[in-house]
Amino acid sequence: MNAEAGGAAVVELDPEERLDLLLRDLRSTRRGLSSREAARRLVRYGPNELRRRGGRRWPGELVRQAVHPLALLLWAAALLAWWAGIAAVAVAIVVVIVVNAAFAFVQEMQAERAVETLAAYLPAHATVVRDGHVHQVEAVTLVPGDVLAIEEGDRISADARLIEGGIEVDLSPLTGEAMPAYRAADRGSR
Repeated sequence: MNAEAGGAAVVELDPEERLDLLLRDLRSTRRGLSSREAARRLVRYGPNELRRRGGRRWPGELVRQAVHPLALLLWAAALLAWWAGIAAVAVAIVVVIVVNAAFAFVQEMQAERAVETLAAYLPAHATVVRDGHVHQVEAVTLVPGDVLAIEEGDRISADARLIEGGIEVDLSPLTGEAMPAYRAADRGSR
């Protein structure tokens, strides 16, 4: 299967656009880009990677845990208990909220660190068509206009449009859906 890679730095492209017009807009062909053109685009558009937000995020993340919908319900229960004169119950509920928020925050931070560590050890690769030949490249070097060759079990490392065939895609990292979604190149299946 082949797919056309696109990047965020490119002008918005219509996903329903005819393939010949899409390739024209991206200045690409089914034979892919030349290695020289791919290198030029990498300099122009930058690497194909997600940038991590900088700065101190932990105070906001901790507050987010304390205002989660269930936590809000518990805050309301604590407030009602306080108004009813049952201070011990109100304090106990607030302690439960704080402890739950702390545990959830610590778990989330540990999971984030584990994913980052794993990503550092497993650099993503992609199979592209460049100079009319199939090459294995690091996913960060994908550029708008690259033609990806996708096989069963491959990770799709960039926004892409199928130009032939059909595949089932695991979208769970993006949407949380457990069932794979079918994607096809022909317009009738969209």
